[in-house]
Amino acid sequence: MYVTMDRYENDWDVVKRDWDAQVLEEAPYKFKSALEAVKTLRAQPKANDQYLPPFVIVDDSGKAVGPVLDGDAVVTINFRADRMVMLAKALEYADFNNFDRVPVPEIRYAGMLQYDGELKLPNRYLVSTPEINRTSGEYLVKNGIRTFACRQVLYVFQP
Repeated sequence: MYVTMDRYENDWDVVKRDWDAQVLEEAPYKFKSALEAVKTLRAQPKANDQYLPPFVIVDDSGKAVGPVLDGDAVVTINFRADRMVMLAKALEYADFNNFDRVPVPEIRYAGMLQYDGELKLPNRYLVSTPEINRTSGEYLVKNGIRTFACRQVLYVFQP
């Protein structure tokens, strides 16, 4: 991901780009609508769903529409906990220091799920994390059927 969500605390710049766009109203691109933004940015040669640059939607005067401000409610919706923990820390931790968050709006934040049970992150969430049991893999193995599992990870080695 290029903006908002990174995995396993590898790159805080990803979250900072989101913070800059959504809180500070600073982004390299400004558009009048989300449709215009997506059409324009998807036309770039290297663009895809995961690598769109940050953008801000602006009104006719060029002012950002909908920045995160004091008193706002923010809800993050994603099943992937590894993608959400870093953003949740930036939104919720008072002693956060991975990048400069000035200003820090006073918001009410909730995640779709509690993304990290050990850290209790986020504090507020919409639904409890589902207990996953009786998976198809467990069923097949229990019944003597051999299985093959593969992760969705791509490793690129460069000399």
